[in-house]
Amino acid sequence: MNRQLLLVEPLYLKINHLLSLQMRFFRVVFVCLLVLSLPDNSLASGPDPAPEARPGPKNPRFWVVNFGTATTLAPGKIGFAAGIGGQVVLVGDPQTTSAFFTIPHAGFRFGLAKTLDAGLRLAPIPLPYSTVGPGFGINADVKYCLTKPEDKVQFGVVIGAGGAHVLIENKTRWAYSPNLAALTTFSLNEKTQLTTMGRYVFLGIPTAPGGRSENFVNISGISFGLKKNLSPAVSLFPEVGAYWYQGKIRNVKANGPGFQYGIMLATSF
Repeated sequence: MNRQLLLVEPLYLKINHLLSLQMRFFRVVFVCLLVLSLPDNSLASGPDPAPEARPGPKNPRFWVVNFGTATTLAPGKIGFAAGIGGQVVLVGDPQTTSAFFTIPHAGFRFGLAKTLDAGLRLAPIPLPYSTVGPGFGINADVKYCLTKPEDKVQFGVVIGAGGAHVLIENKTRWAYSPNLAALTTFSLNEKTQLTTMGRYVFLGIPTAPGGRSENFVNISGISFGLKKNLSPAVSLFPEVGAYWYQGKIRNVKANGPGFQYGIMLATSF
């Protein structure tokens, strides 16, 4: 009887520890979702644009950073991540600056095959222009890992496509967004990995006045992120990135650099 108790006790402690980690994770998710209802916290500087004419970074809330590695989930495995971060964007001529510190992000992934998984991301829309109000969209992607699991350096590619609605001069317009990323992940130790990513995103608004040729944005850049394993099922993903924005709304151009940082908490089961 005593021997059975000795065998059961470690299992009970392990289950109790995992449940405790799950509860902490979902508390963080709740806080991130709560942030979605907070008022805008942007800080803008620079001259005021002319009404309905000159673009400026009034509502540039979005995620371009990756929050992931080059490796894929095992077949049948499900992953979920949620977090928050911020960004600074400098766009236009004369240049205007905006900063946001409460950008939420969440996403799911599902393992399809040994080196292939699929993801779904929920995030705001990449349009840093004053004539464009906040929008919300969904992006689906597939990731393919080009290397073996035992390799110390991993390479992967991500191909995605998104759809969304945005507000242009208080009118709803539909947009689409193909995107592509290449990732390289280095194993630093048993619990830490470093990932570099190059990403390109195009977003066009064919339903806006002037069509897609006068309403679009190109985003390209690089990011650096860490994956820190807190337990076998829970990981922390801090990341920073720098990007270049080139586009126009109503045929008025606005180009410039942008910088992002963020942190995500992820679990898989």
